[in-house]
Amino acid sequence: MRIHYPPLFEISDRGPCKLHSSSPLYYQEACEELVPEQPQCTVVCNKPTTAKAPTFVGDTQSAALSLPLINDICINQALLLLFTSSAAIIASFFGDNPLEISSLHWNDVQQFHSLFDWQPSSFRFIEGILATIPVIIAGRVIETSDNRDASQVNFATTNMVISLFGRRKSAMEPTASASFQVMVLSALIAIASGVSEEMIFRGYIPTAISTMTHSLPSAFFGQAVLFAAGHLSKSAQPGENKLNWSLQFFNGLWYGSVYLMTGGDILPCVIAHVLYDMHTLCETWTRLNNQMDYTQESSMKCVGEENDAVERLKVGTGITLNSETVNFARHFFYAFDNDHVGYLSLSDCQRAVSYTFMNDSIAPDTEVVRDLFEQAKEHRYADDNSIQFHDRLNFSEFLHLLFVLRSNSQEFSR
Repeated sequence: MRIHYPPLFEISDRGPCKLHSSSPLYYQEACEELVPEQPQCTVVCNKPTTAKAPTFVGDTQSAALSLPLINDICINQALLLLFTSSAAIIASFFGDNPLEISSLHWNDVQQFHSLFDWQPSSFRFIEGILATIPVIIAGRVIETSDNRDASQVNFATTNMVISLFGRRKSAMEPTASASFQVMVLSALIAIASGVSEEMIFRGYIPTAISTMTHSLPSAFFGQAVLFAAGHLSKSAQPGENKLNWSLQFFNGLWYGSVYLMTGGDILPCVIAHVLYDMHTLCETWTRLNNQMDYTQESSMKCVGEENDAVERLKVGTGITLNSETVNFARHFFYAFDNDHVGYLSLSDCQRAVSYTFMNDSIAPDTEVVRDLFEQAKEHRYADDNSIQFHDRLNFSEFLHLLFVLRSNSQEFSR
């Protein structure tokens, strides 16, 4: 069924309406939420609320690295490895070789590498590097998807990365994080998690399962299931957890396959895991800062264009936005312009809508967003014969789309 893209809103008795329900974007300085001014707006009946900005923006100290958080991650990984190693030593007393855990393996062959055989060789490093490729590709598929659940996974990743490393050092942020610092600390986090998780999930756990079940398939799939379960979050949405579980289950199967294909050698698994984590941290931080820089630059350059867009919105809907709201809307728009062209594609709009309704109990169906996107272009063609960026929305059209979705969220929910 085709959703109507209304030129005017007929929603006077629905109570307060905000354009987004999630916490402010990572780059946003202190400003009001994207809420229209009250007197001229039939959408909002209450006074606009004020959202607190993330502390790392505009704050010199918190704009830099979060060393306590990085330290906690590394310590937690070390303690987890110490605990599981202690459990393995205790369990060894019930076997033939007490205190001998270096010979633990589950690949059902006589020849295997010790869990503590870390003798470097070019061949083992090449195996690890090659093993990194499939997990990076799988992560890239999630990263570039505009699927609602994938967007939430990506938002969680970007929030984690910016919390760890903050903004990139520049003339505007002289005390922020230098690229070299981020690379070193990313390597430290990756080594801590890679060594700990591979020793546990490709070493101790599958060996225990194999010992109890005498089944290689049980050990193989069991370690992947537990590895994926260890990456679930209580605070995540069900769909986000489901997708994240699937991704980590694939990673667990792949790392387990690498262990078996290399003759029970855990070092290539560790190398692949470390490289993957380091790539994710560094690539996400670089891409995020590039987008933040573009957002700030574009927001300052295009003030006149946005003023015209706000005037169009007022004429078309009767809604007037205050200066703080316009400032937030401008940042919000350019934050999702991944191609840096000043217009949003359908994928960009889908991600923006995902963020807008992240904390809502209901969210617009993706097909509704697609239909409104197409109708916005049709309205443009009816009023203007311009064909520039025919497959993208400008600021005015995007803002109108968000108001339609937010004002009719019950009807448009999935």
